[in-house]
Amino acid sequence: MRKILALPSLALVAVAAWYGWPRDTNPNDGPMVTVARGTIVRRAIASGQVDPVQETQVNTQLSGFVRTLHTQLGKKVAAGEPLAEVWPALTEQDLLRAERGLQQAVEGEQAAKEFHEGEHLLAGVTRLLQGQKNLDRMQQQAQRGRRSAEETLKLLREGKVEIDGRLIDFVVRAPVAGHVLQLLRQGDPITPASSYGLGTVIAVIGDLDRPVFRGTVDEIDVGRLRTGLPARVTLGALPGVTLTGTVLELGLRARRQDNAALFDVRIELQPQEGVLLRAGYSAVAEVEVARAENVLQLPERCLSHRGGASFVTVRLADGRTEERAVKLGLGDGLQVEVLDGVREGEVVLEPVVR
Repeated sequence: MRKILALPSLALVAVAAWYGWPRDTNPNDGPMVTVARGTIVRRAIASGQVDPVQETQVNTQLSGFVRTLHTQLGKKVAAGEPLAEVWPALTEQDLLRAERGLQQAVEGEQAAKEFHEGEHLLAGVTRLLQGQKNLDRMQQQAQRGRRSAEETLKLLREGKVEIDGRLIDFVVRAPVAGHVLQLLRQGDPITPASSYGLGTVIAVIGDLDRPVFRGTVDEIDVGRLRTGLPARVTLGALPGVTLTGTVLELGLRARRQDNAALFDVRIELQPQEGVLLRAGYSAVAEVEVARAENVLQLPERCLSHRGGASFVTVRLADGRTEERAVKLGLGDGLQVEVLDGVREGEVVLEPVVR
């Protein structure tokens, strides 16, 4: 009976010894890679967005509301083209004040006319003391005052008036050419621009025919970048679309984001025919910083590192394996250039992960 009970115990001990006892590992168990020649390209990656080369905010010194829109979002406008009509916030007192101002100007013109025509004794004395030319100037000044009061009242009532061949109105026009990126709605209130602030931004204009990439690059890669390098930019909203460009600017001061040091980069883009760009598209830029062609290469996963040196395990022709130290060159994160230590056509074993 004791022998029968001892059999399961011996089996358990044997199984535990099998799994717990250290065993020799065979490098041939891992996948194999043949040393071959190829091209390795090192790229710096920047993330950001597509923007116009310059954006202009449009505001006004008028206080009121948007009465009429003369353009729409996305439209390309020329410099001086109407954007919106801003009607001033007028009260009955404003109109009454303008009407009274016109009445006073008319009365002042009548008084100047009486002086000029000498209808009373004071006019004759004034002509004698100051001369006829002074009376002429008084009459002309009174006439200009009356016309100015009439024009002011007409502008308040009708919203526009022509003065000496120039049209004066409440229309806000585009200061520069470009696409309308932002626009208020009809009826929105307007706060005037002043020395205390910009006031209400009526529209934002930017030229998307001259797009740029604005983004950030990690401090690890920024040292390899320089202005003039070619770049490829892909857009998150337009899969399959790749824009080419040139690095224009690199920031000299880092800014911290999530404990990482990032530097600003600006890339001038070449617009692609048939591709509609929108300001703010998320984008990723790749800048080629180094290239090695027709070089021996291996996957990074084939390497092991000890004491500052790199090693690979080479399978010899007779089936045995040999560990060799290798000298490495350019790497792109997946493939690495091997300068010395292996020959083309040799087989390298990937380390076995247990």
